[in-house]
Amino acid sequence: MTVNLLPDQGMLRTCRIQRVVTHSSSVKSFCLPRLFDAVPGQFVNLWIPGVDEKPLSISGMRSEAMELSVKAVGPFTRRLLECGAGDWVGIRGPFGNGFTLEPHAVLVGGGIGIAPIRFLAQVMADRAIPFTLVCGARTKEELIFESELRGWECHLSTDDGSCGSCGLVTDLLDGLVEKHPMSTLCAAGPEPMLLRIVEFADRHSLPYQVSFERYMKCGIGVCGSCCLDGSGIRLCVEGPVLNRDQVRQVTEFGLPHRDASGRRPPLDGLRSPSSTPP
Repeated sequence: MTVNLLPDQGMLRTCRIQRVVTHSSSVKSFCLPRLFDAVPGQFVNLWIPGVDEKPLSISGMRSEAMELSVKAVGPFTRRLLECGAGDWVGIRGPFGNGFTLEPHAVLVGGGIGIAPIRFLAQVMADRAIPFTLVCGARTKEELIFESELRGWECHLSTDDGSCGSCGLVTDLLDGLVEKHPMSTLCAAGPEPMLLRIVEFADRHSLPYQVSFERYMKCGIGVCGSCCLDGSGIRLCVEGPVLNRDQVRQVTEFGLPHRDASGRRPPLDGLRSPSSTPP
């Protein structure tokens, strides 16, 4: 097994939270000093002193700041949402493989998966690379970065119809495929959504890049806790963004995720978050 880390990539650095943006009762964004460069789709390991360390996607990066957007789904993220400007955190990274920039890509974000897709859109807009956004959530409250997303070519949906079209975000793709050039699909969100994205892409012979989520421990490819069955792909190194050829090797795509012990829950239906959420 080979692990290639850039200088200082695995080193824990401490910093103060600069600013906190509240999107909803369960989602906030945390602005931190920009301590390193990163590409859209990569993640960092964030440490709360005396609590724990968990992997989080990067939702934005500007000249002086980096942004992490977090939904409360477990003890760590609920504690993080209690933090405010001036609080100390630790950060390691960036880790993993990000998205490849392709002109005329369709960027699809669902729920908190909008976060890394927003970072991707920022970079592509800065480089004048044409793209189309398709983003959705359960309700308007959970549709993060709505006003910013509307500044680009964007199509929105919510499950309850409270913002944009009523229905699933993947429903929008059927209406776009004949009207918009699509070079590739780049997606992040719940795994049921990713399954539908892959089915749509295969149906229309489109390449795709999808961001997976699994339980992670070390973040550097040593422990093997995030390996995907059938492929041996370590999401913290070869992922979390995988292309079509890589996804086709994965035999556990759509199955309940393994927990911290490595045990897979009963196959009683697909569930997006890991059984031990951050």
